[in-house]
Amino acid sequence: MAKEKMITLVLVGGVAAISTSAVLIRLAEAPPFVIAFYRMFFSALCFLPLAFKEMRGQKLERNQLTLAAGAGLMLALHFAFWMTSLEHTSVASSVVLVTTQPLWVFLLSVLFLEEKPTPRMWFGLAVALSGSILVTFTQGAGGESRLYGNVLAVAGAIMMACYFLIGRRLRPQLPLAVYSLLVYGSAALVLLPLIALRGLPLRGFGSFTWLMFAALALIPTVLGHNSLNWALKYLPATMVSVTILGEPLGASIMAVFVLREIPSLLEAFGSLVTLLGIYLVWQGNAGRSKA
Repeated sequence: MAKEKMITLVLVGGVAAISTSAVLIRLAEAPPFVIAFYRMFFSALCFLPLAFKEMRGQKLERNQLTLAAGAGLMLALHFAFWMTSLEHTSVASSVVLVTTQPLWVFLLSVLFLEEKPTPRMWFGLAVALSGSILVTFTQGAGGESRLYGNVLAVAGAIMMACYFLIGRRLRPQLPLAVYSLLVYGSAALVLLPLIALRGLPLRGFGSFTWLMFAALALIPTVLGHNSLNWALKYLPATMVSVTILGEPLGASIMAVFVLREIPSLLEAFGSLVTLLGIYLVWQGNAGRSKA
């Protein structure tokens, strides 16, 4: 019973930590690509000491480095698209749409890995996509800019799905700290030339923005995502994945109190439909695994 309570507390704390991401990004007064770079750079630094300790006396293979570079590229593009979306649309819409990444994992697995989904998974996909379309085309006061932000959030979800599929192959081969260092470090290296090409500054920010950079690395990345990774040792992946559905709710509540940003009724309804669809897809996948 004590262990169950501990696991529950860690999961709830992990989702709460991840939910801070969108608001912290909004509070950082820097271009999205720069925010993404420092989030990845500081996250990689956090794992550096432990990764060197875990890899002492071991050698990385070329295919592992290639996969890490590919995963880092996808993660960099995910953050670039998603963080840019937050400049154009609401926190609620952006977070709900980027949380559709399991649906894209599902579709990519069907197309490229020849996985056979259950009828419930197809139904869940249809429900989730219907909700996503509602959210995407909820114009509100932002007009075309808001639509552009919503499309960017969907692009971020697709990149995250590609990252997940690559990571699913690489992660079992490496300790968590080594995997995190390689992927976060690769993502930071990908973002650097993009920042240079756009002529964006890497310094000259206020102390509050530097604090937001550090907070993004420590709270939603190191604490948030690692809490879920820890829980995977004790719970099925599907059960842990379902807890991610709490992120849009947590992020939206934070946005109301911190940013004074209240979602419209249509936006809220579309968000609930999307999350219901994602849950149905996960449930269908869980049923297939047990069969």
